[in-house]
Amino acid sequence: MDAMNSPWIAASSIEPPLAWERILDSLRHEFLPIVKMRTGRVHGVEAVLGGFEHTPFADTLDLFEAADAEDCLAAVQAAVHRKAVAACRREGVPPVGRLFLNVDIRALEPLPLPWPGGNPVAGPGIVLEIAQRLGVPAAGRRAADVESMIRRLRDGGFGVGLDDFGSGSAGPRLLYEAQPDYVKIDAFFIAGIDRDLRKRAIVHALIGYAHTLGVLVVAQGVTVAAEFYLLRDLGCDFAQGDAVGPPVRDVTEIGETAPLVEALNRQDRRKPRDQGRLTEVIERLEPLPSDSPKARLLDYFRVHDAQSIAPVVNAEHRPIGLVRERDLKRFVYSRFGNELLRNRGLGNTLGRLIVATPVCDIATPLDQVVEAFSSEEASDGIIIVEGGEYAGFLSPAALLRLVHERNITIAKDQNPLTLLPGNAAIVRHIEEALADQARFHLLVYLDFDNFKPFNDHYGFRQGDRAILMFAERLKTLAATGDAFAGHIGGDDFFLALHGGGEPQAVVLVRELLEQFRSDAESLYDAAAREQGGIVAKDRYGNLRLHPMLTVSGVAIAVAEGPHGLNPDLLNAAIAARKGEAKSRPDKLCVARITPP
Repeated sequence: MDAMNSPWIAASSIEPPLAWERILDSLRHEFLPIVKMRTGRVHGVEAVLGGFEHTPFADTLDLFEAADAEDCLAAVQAAVHRKAVAACRREGVPPVGRLFLNVDIRALEPLPLPWPGGNPVAGPGIVLEIAQRLGVPAAGRRAADVESMIRRLRDGGFGVGLDDFGSGSAGPRLLYEAQPDYVKIDAFFIAGIDRDLRKRAIVHALIGYAHTLGVLVVAQGVTVAAEFYLLRDLGCDFAQGDAVGPPVRDVTEIGETAPLVEALNRQDRRKPRDQGRLTEVIERLEPLPSDSPKARLLDYFRVHDAQSIAPVVNAEHRPIGLVRERDLKRFVYSRFGNELLRNRGLGNTLGRLIVATPVCDIATPLDQVVEAFSSEEASDGIIIVEGGEYAGFLSPAALLRLVHERNITIAKDQNPLTLLPGNAAIVRHIEEALADQARFHLLVYLDFDNFKPFNDHYGFRQGDRAILMFAERLKTLAATGDAFAGHIGGDDFFLALHGGGEPQAVVLVRELLEQFRSDAESLYDAAAREQGGIVAKDRYGNLRLHPMLTVSGVAIAVAEGPHGLNPDLLNAAIAARKGEAKSRPDKLCVARITPP
């Protein structure tokens, strides 16, 4: 890069005032590991500034606000970064992967390099985290401004992350326009996510959205095993927090893997779904380094003549997108194609030829892959990563094959009326839930009350309408969080709610039953509504009033930890409580069973 036009200035060229140097000398860094959730591999560390008890400031935000007020924010931030880089570059200190540094957006123009005249790729890879709590709202930046800054940071050799995502004013639009390498979900959405269905739905949607854009997701503040398992199963890539590794003063205490995460994965007794299937179907296409000259593209597609795309990776073997052969037509069909590609006036690296594409981890269950990527965003295919690094490519043809396999599997065990999973899928789900002892589960058997006289009186078509009406309510509830709905057959259904706590789950089931009680009134004629039901013969041949349709449920609460339950014990407990559920005013019996 031409030094005259460089947006960077060496950190040595600016120094904080003497009073600030004394303050900064009293501060210290702790290093918080960022860990791959499915493997336990340490991906990098975040430098967290501490020691504020010896200063007039409460935290980093307070420090930077004061520095900005005295017009020395860039110098103070550069000094903070120098301390962090120096701690990770001490002689004899092994590399710790990527080093994540928080930056205040107000000090990004120009950005002082945190090392005098150094190469930003040397030593640990540097990821600059633009913290929404550090300057984005205060600076009043438009998303386009932030996008431009992120582009310059990336051109300078840095990785880029959005920190505390969801806590500030910027939202999905910034993520879409800026397309950083990482997005860190704010700890507010992580705390108690295993007990909060609303947080779970938000985080699940954000992970899917980020992956569609090719952005890796880091969960901040993961403190307990239940949060870890839920986030991992939602597809989150990395985690940081006490559950995966506490902060340390000495970076040498952090190894290549995180023992806490390895232990959590060993203790997880749930059966992996479709394990290895992605490994079978991906293509191990040779990637192109992002600094390759454009002229190399023609040779690449000439050698790999059956390929229509070329994956592109950076110096750390992380995918940054792909180049499509069809975008090279103006060069391929030109007599001067090679000359055009070599023309430095048009830029000599791949640059604008790189197209962003969705990224998916190789350990992601197939149903999540199909759900997240069977859309036009994946029309060119999906890049597969392992530990954040390029592992292969899932072509559109392979993705369609997976979709077809999934549809066949679903169709084999699906109720033809409601299209809900049938008995075999329900049994599998119960077995998986009972094996998952890290979370709370509420397993609910549901069946209609007074369905036979209703069906006999109004006919099977109206009976089917009632069943479909309830099935749609079940589907809506199951779609709001980590839940499962199935149709046993006839007027019998099954519902499972995972994570969260018993009170919240029971409230959701009660609301479901009450909603259907109200819905069902519309299925009756005016006379039946007036008298509160229909007069028909009972099983003994006697005429009597049959109340309007309701649904009763037996809910078995399965607490976290060892429980010794199995499907047979569960079925026996449900059968013993059906009568009690039907006799209760709210039509719900909640039980906690202890194995003999």
